[in-house]
Amino acid sequence: MNAAVWFGAAVFIFLTFAISPVLFNATLKSYLGVIWPGVIAMMFLERYFVLQYFCSIIALIHMFAEWLYLGKPLNRLTTSVLAALFLIAFAGGLWLAPRLRLLHEMKYGYNRGATSTQPQRDQAAKGFRALHGISRTLDILALCGLTIYIFRVATPPNGPRFSPATKFRS
Repeated sequence: MNAAVWFGAAVFIFLTFAISPVLFNATLKSYLGVIWPGVIAMMFLERYFVLQYFCSIIALIHMFAEWLYLGKPLNRLTTSVLAALFLIAFAGGLWLAPRLRLLHEMKYGYNRGATSTQPQRDQAAKGFRALHGISRTLDILALCGLTIYIFRVATPPNGPRFSPATKFRS
């Protein structure tokens, strides 16, 4: 269930490629202003990263619990994919998202009371575009990794022939 929720959230974020033009179209900007669609998008991303934290931690705990209690060997591919997804989640939420927020604030000149000059705004816009590209690349990598992970969870390897795989070790 955790893998399905996590995968669904990643697909939703990936679909923001199709949804984001609606959020950033001229009509909505005329109603809300230029700044607010970006702020709304960042609020979605903050919640998404929190969901990624929880799902990655639950997946790691689940994998190690199966290893510890059921004697299920740790698969190198699954462990590597989960470690990469864990790193992507925490790097995106703790490193990338705060920098994107700061650059967005500088780009539109509302950075906590300080005013920014036009060259600073242009530089912030360049940096924002670069980090946004990195963010999208990490989203695609996470979606690919989650596809591998959900496939691995949905199709477990064959267990021992005469011993049930669900038997607990003591």
